[in-house]
Amino acid sequence: MPAPETGAMAARATGPAGADARIAKAHARLAGAGYGVSVPRAYGQAAPIVADALGTEQALALADAASRIAIRTRPRIAAQFLDLSVPMARRLAGPEPFGRWIALLVGVSKPAPDAVEPLLERMEMLHERLGLVALDAWVQSGLRLAAGDATRRRAYFTLDLAEAVRLLERHAGEDTFQSLEGELRATYRALWGHVPPIREALAQAKGHAALRASFGAGVIQLPSSYSGFRGRERLVYQAALAHIGAHMAYGGKRFEPGQLKPLQIAVVSLIEDARVETLALREMPGLKRLWLPFHDVSPDGMATTPSLFGRLARALIDPDFPLRHGWVRKGVEMFRAGQGQIDTPALSRHIGNILGNDLGQTRVQFNARDYVVQPVYRDDNLGLWELPPDPHQGQQHHHIDIATHDLRRSEETDRPQERKTERSERDTDIPPETVAPMPVASGVGRIVGQVPEYDHLAGIERPDWVTIKEYDPGPGDPLFWRKLEDRHGALLARIRALVRAAALGRHRRLKRQAEGERLDLDAAIEASIALRAQRTPDHRVYEGVSIPDRSIAVHLLLDISQSTGDPVGGGPNGAGDVTVLNMLRDATALLAHAMDRLGDPLAITAFASDGREDLRVVPVKRFEDALTPLTGMALSGLRAGYSTRIGAAIRHAGAALGQVACHRRLVLVVTDGAPSDIDVSDPAYLVMDARRAVQLLNAQGIDVFCIALGQTAGQRQGEIFSKRGFVQIDRLDALPEKLPALYLKMTR
Repeated sequence: MPAPETGAMAARATGPAGADARIAKAHARLAGAGYGVSVPRAYGQAAPIVADALGTEQALALADAASRIAIRTRPRIAAQFLDLSVPMARRLAGPEPFGRWIALLVGVSKPAPDAVEPLLERMEMLHERLGLVALDAWVQSGLRLAAGDATRRRAYFTLDLAEAVRLLERHAGEDTFQSLEGELRATYRALWGHVPPIREALAQAKGHAALRASFGAGVIQLPSSYSGFRGRERLVYQAALAHIGAHMAYGGKRFEPGQLKPLQIAVVSLIEDARVETLALREMPGLKRLWLPFHDVSPDGMATTPSLFGRLARALIDPDFPLRHGWVRKGVEMFRAGQGQIDTPALSRHIGNILGNDLGQTRVQFNARDYVVQPVYRDDNLGLWELPPDPHQGQQHHHIDIATHDLRRSEETDRPQERKTERSERDTDIPPETVAPMPVASGVGRIVGQVPEYDHLAGIERPDWVTIKEYDPGPGDPLFWRKLEDRHGALLARIRALVRAAALGRHRRLKRQAEGERLDLDAAIEASIALRAQRTPDHRVYEGVSIPDRSIAVHLLLDISQSTGDPVGGGPNGAGDVTVLNMLRDATALLAHAMDRLGDPLAITAFASDGREDLRVVPVKRFEDALTPLTGMALSGLRAGYSTRIGAAIRHAGAALGQVACHRRLVLVVTDGAPSDIDVSDPAYLVMDARRAVQLLNAQGIDVFCIALGQTAGQRQGEIFSKRGFVQIDRLDALPEKLPALYLKMTR
């Protein structure tokens, strides 16, 4: 039975001249466009094949796409695109996905022509791992990540940026450290009863990710991903955590390398791995089902160092593994003979010294610099050895560079506050003299920190993404508080009456009281025992309840972006001379007045943003400052300007609030609308980041509440703060009615 005719074949059966003529015309147009000979030649070779596979329309679309790419990049790259179209036509196997692939490349060529060539060079690999939809998402993430920085963009599309690799794994549906982080912490707690700091391992030079887990100074570092284990990533991470937990539970002091040779260091580490796993299996035999599948070495084959190491590791955990090599057999026999000393790390050093020396005598090749610990779940063994820090080594290595005893790793890299992501030239600190003065504050900005930001499309949180710069408050009105009293005297009196009756905090149980409404059960039992023992009992056998102490700290966070300078029509006679900033300033002052009368720790910070590299914060009042005329001057000196990056501001405020010891802590955001910034085009991006920031602070026990000012405010606050997490205030005189609701939310 003959195959059915499709695409250009069917067209030629009914009217071949028409279809061929159209392709020939497109070919002639490319030949006469001045692109040289490479583009027409590549089109002449690709178009008939694409037409046969997908139809004449797709072959014609190639010509138009090649022309645009040639104009925006180079003819050579357009020819490369045409050459690639043939295998991609076979891969995509349909006109519609092929058309979307063409549109993707043409779309990239306009904003980022320099990204087309590296994208084409890796296209088949990327499509195989991602598919078309995820590929488009990965490309868009790269364009947003680079934010106009050509050097950083090229590093992304050449996969020389660690973030590009992480995003590739994320979009490929592969589980990574970031996607599993919370689950991994719970796994460690379930196994070992506590959770040490667990971090993502720092990338090595040139964007190459860490290969193995690591530990040191009480901190666990896990690779961002385990490539080659798709569908099993979760198991590898769990096995790695269980293994490191065994080291922490059953390990001892770090080994001194002394005069050990690199090969001996590697063997001692292997035996120590087996020793702590043996002890862990005594208490939790089920761990064997987690670890053993990764020991997939064969008992036969060429006796190379990696092969022998793998066989010995397998034999020490699996008693049924065939012992067909004398060195492996000797290691197993020595390990079994030393079971009486299995509790001491000295056993590992003793056996490892002997086995390492024996293996060295066989002249077997051992390349220390390329050595990577096997199996994959085991750590890099750097945490086992006490070595002086290398002053020339800025990042930790995740292989054992034991050829020169280069096992050094600065403990300081385990401190989360000192971890740094890769930064381009654009990300470097801007000298103060190059920063233009901002209208919302005086002076120049001082970099005071960096905070992460959440990318909802990629589903990841990028560390140290937004730079925080602090500006001094601008000059203001020294009579601000007096004028506020004149404008809102009656309102202030009503607020004082409201807060006078407010009592926040929690009751405390008072044990062993001389009187009370109920018995203290523990004290009553002890008194009964004393009586039976014919001793004088303690008469304090009652339980009381203390008067609730106020224990709440508030960080007022004020949005002073450009939109807060807009009028709200609240002026006298409807003149509209009252701006959102006027409303915000007075509402803030009234709330600050109320909080101050209650004696609660209070901080006030104004913020605006000029891209992710400049979140501008103005400390109107710090927690340690009193509410004074200086506070009023700082408030009245605020001016509207720039954009609104709410999520980063919330993180910054939450970090300061987290240092205050109180029962209840609240970040109170006062804003006039939705978040936005100049370097973000996706309207949902900053909304989702702000929502994430709120959720993270809530998880830390810090409440976040929003007061939305103005009639147009509150449109997206429900998404960020939840429907019960914000209140909208159109008129300042409505504040007393809203304030009790705010207090109730704080006391829940």
